Amino acid sequence: MPSAIRSLPSPTKKRKLQDDSGFARSVEQLEDQLTLAVAQNSSLNPLADLLDLTLTASDPQHTSKAIYALYRVFVVIVTNGNLLGRGKDEATKVVKSWIWERLNEYVDFLGSLLKDEEKFLRVNTPPPSSPN
Repeated sequence: MPSAIRSLPSPTKKRKLQDDSGFARSVEQLEDQLTLAVAQNSSLNPLADLLDLTLTASDPQHTSKAIYALYRVFVVIVTNGNLLGRGKDEATKVVKSWIWERLNEYVDFLGSLLKDEEKFLRVNTPPPSSPN
């Protein structure tokens, strides 16, 4: 008896698609939270969560999505002036230092991808920002 042709993805494929959309949704939500936080000058704590997602992603596609989201978030942060010398009080200095640490972790991670066994990750890094 010939095997039936399946029109639906296999259960394994379905699970992977759900995992992909769940990861993508998490990354998107964190990026949205951070973009709003920069605009409202509120807590950037979700930056640590987004960075953690990026560093621990096991799938190259997930890693790429998270890298680009971090790239966009850091562009917003830099454009907003959150890393400049504004504000001389101690709390502002602590926040700037914390952001710089997250940025350095991101840069170190991007550098490590140049040596990664996964070719997709070696060549699929965020583009440099273009001057406006």
